[in-house]
Amino acid sequence: MAGSETLSVAFWLVPSEPRRSTLAALIAALGAAHQAPAFEPHITIEVSHARGDVSLEALLERAAASFVPMTLTAGPTAHSEAHFKTLYVEFDDPRPFALQRALRDGLGCDDGYVLRPHLSLLYRGGLARDSRQRLADAHGFAGERIAFDTLVVVRPGRPGGDLSTIEGIDTSLRRRLGD
Repeated sequence: MAGSETLSVAFWLVPSEPRRSTLAALIAALGAAHQAPAFEPHITIEVSHARGDVSLEALLERAAASFVPMTLTAGPTAHSEAHFKTLYVEFDDPRPFALQRALRDGLGCDDGYVLRPHLSLLYRGGLARDSRQRLADAHGFAGERIAFDTLVVVRPGRPGGDLSTIEGIDTSLRRRLGD
């Protein structure tokens, strides 16, 4: 890829096991019940573009090595009409913002992604408000401490693809924090 070309890229912070598996099972069950996709539990730290001369592998290595695993305290479970935030758990902690800054510095750009740390439980736009509220009430995590230990690069799964379809992304590039 030439230096002037860019690639859509995102970075996810993924929970540690065994919480990763239990959250993945909940996400899959909610998806099956509401005709929505299953996806890996994560907090999206950054969404941007990488120039062709930026090594995502090297950036991932540097960023992951610079941060230790972090345990974040869950806030309320909220909901919205937005497809990617239909049902989500909020977090209020400065460490994801520091990680975002390190990733932006490594990318050499800031595309303006506004980080509002949250872990989505359901991607399903168009779900009625009362249904979303019932789900939020049923799936509370407030006060629970959730450990996060893995940083993932999210790329399109095919040349010319984008990040908008969860089934079409590549999340194979990942590193443990602190390694």
